[in-house]
Amino acid sequence: MRKAERSLEISRSVRCAWREPHAHKTFATGVSLHSHTLHSRETLDFIPRALRAVGPAHAALEALEARHRRKTGKSIPFERAFWRPPLHPHAAYDLEVAQIRSLGLEPLVSITDHDSVESCAELDTIGIHVPYSTEWSIPYHGTVFHVGVHNLPAEQARAFESDMAAITAAPRSERIQELLAALSRFEQVLLILNHPFSCEGRVAQAHHVELLQRFLEECCGWIHAFELNGLQPLSHNLDTIRLADEWGVPVISGGDRHCCEPNANLNLTNARTFGEFVSEIRVEQRSSVLFMPQYRDPIPARYIEFMWHAVRDYPDFSGRMRWLDRVFFIREKTGENVPIAEEWATGGPLVIRAFVAMVGLLASPWMRAVFCSTMGRIGDLEPEVS
Repeated sequence: MRKAERSLEISRSVRCAWREPHAHKTFATGVSLHSHTLHSRETLDFIPRALRAVGPAHAALEALEARHRRKTGKSIPFERAFWRPPLHPHAAYDLEVAQIRSLGLEPLVSITDHDSVESCAELDTIGIHVPYSTEWSIPYHGTVFHVGVHNLPAEQARAFESDMAAITAAPRSERIQELLAALSRFEQVLLILNHPFSCEGRVAQAHHVELLQRFLEECCGWIHAFELNGLQPLSHNLDTIRLADEWGVPVISGGDRHCCEPNANLNLTNARTFGEFVSEIRVEQRSSVLFMPQYRDPIPARYIEFMWHAVRDYPDFSGRMRWLDRVFFIREKTGENVPIAEEWATGGPLVIRAFVAMVGLLASPWMRAVFCSTMGRIGDLEPEVS
């Protein structure tokens, strides 16, 4: 790869706020795509992957793993545990709106909980009209692909939610294709392949890429854009830009916010409604992506802050104040989902409490500054494209 090709701006659709602080000035609207609320169910198997690049936290996790293995003879079953993000739908919506309005733009926000439109329905009930959207999890020959399904017809959203859940539970290629085709027939529905190169550790990366090509050969005719993800490494987003060019589809933003840091990228548009925005992407294949300043910081620093937002206390969140109230495990014998607070009423073993405290220390502003100074921000590592 040539040195200049490391820049996100190898795509004419992409702008970086740290290089072009006024890039949004010629647009009227900012669009936040791909974010999560307490209605998302998030597996914990991301923790070992996220901490590999963070020395102190990874060492603490290895110590925790060793202790568990000595006690039980088994590895920690992260795959049998899950957590719920802390923000309720209104708070998540307000967080995204505030960032967009700080740019002087009108907001359009599409919330995409995993395999659920519950947040959209809740907001609609209280008079906040957002698109009925979700992030559909599609198991595919050992890996998983995620498709952002935006702007479903409100009266049919629950039925489509059920159809997607049925295919996720029993995936077959022909059923996946049939449903994607049915969704695509609605002119104002937008289908986005989210973070294409994220294999979530289920298969080797090279095999995931092979399966990605196979998935696109079968399904790309109904996919309207590929996502540049605000929580994925730069290398993955550069690969996505090249993949989109190969397949002739536009790239689009997708912050993938789970906690309290607003989306790290947005779409810029002059569309006034979400339907108009969908038409820009689907018909005109016109997309302008703005990466926000927070994307510059090293991914390990951002993952640590992500984890801290997940495990810190929220005194105002009744019934969900502690991380112990938001983390669940699946009983091996019965399959029952149980809050971990039922097992660890006092906060869990000392080693767990020490691990949470270490995450809090590493997430402090001064430690984030240390990460940035030692690892370098993206904008400091990449030259301008000539």
